Amino acid sequence: MKVGYYPGCTLKGKAKSLDETTRHAVELLGSSLTEIEDWTCCGATTPLSETRIANLIAQTRLLAKTRDAGYDAIVTTCPFCFSTLRRANLTLQNDEIKRKRMNTYLAEDRRLRDYEDPPPDWIDYEGETPVLHMLEWFRDTIGFEYIARSCGKSLSGLKVAPFYGCQLLRPADELALCDPEDPHIFEDFLNALGADVLNFPARIDCCGSYLSVARPQAALRAGHRILEAANKLGADAVVVTCPLCFYNLDEFQPKMQEQYPEFHNIPILYFTQLLALALGASPDTLGLESHTVDPTELVRRVHESIPREVTA
Repeated sequence: MKVGYYPGCTLKGKAKSLDETTRHAVELLGSSLTEIEDWTCCGATTPLSETRIANLIAQTRLLAKTRDAGYDAIVTTCPFCFSTLRRANLTLQNDEIKRKRMNTYLAEDRRLRDYEDPPPDWIDYEGETPVLHMLEWFRDTIGFEYIARSCGKSLSGLKVAPFYGCQLLRPADELALCDPEDPHIFEDFLNALGADVLNFPARIDCCGSYLSVARPQAALRAGHRILEAANKLGADAVVVTCPLCFYNLDEFQPKMQEQYPEFHNIPILYFTQLLALALGASPDTLGLESHTVDPTELVRRVHESIPREVTA
């Protein structure tokens, strides 16, 4: 399967180090990620209007661009991008009126381009480009068994709390990634890395999402509940799949300490950072300097315990 990699806006901005680590991890698996050329923002949230179609333009254009570039699917690590694009695809597949209106608009938009001579033809888009979260791509294309063989049990002894957040699994009938109430895809991935995966009931809670901008205190309280639950379980780190969860759970910890004196910092790791570490990547290549809560000591301890034959 030839996939087009879609990093999304966050991984090209504040979370750039996570994008770099993701590429490095995939290379260590013997594969590579080809970024879709001239991609644009997906819109960040799923449009819910029944009458307006303007908020489907960005998604449709991006999905069609991926198809026209010859990719079999689009893959992203961001649950917001994953949800937005996958649900837009379903709308275009199942709503004939919206699909016709969107294609009519984009065909006219393509015809009026004054910077391409002649402008390329617009081929109607009908939702044919599969949208994959990278965990799904790892599971169904690369294979967790292959990842396990590549990593061995190099992370044995590292107690991790997997955190899905609120966007990756819901709504289940549209995203169809895993059981939203009792998921296991993230745990299966972490088990393939050889980590000690904790049974973490708070794993499907919300970290506060974009309330970190509008109501930061609400996000701080939500994050504190999640991290306190991980601390009580004795987790060495919380592992996330979402760059916004990464920000909220990592960035707010100094303020958590101010408001909750009993709170103890806990490292937050992105799932591809842990993958790269399990594959033998040097801690210096994981972008650890971008973390608010420094995980360097923990990561170096794990790295030093990796068997020589696994280390790159």
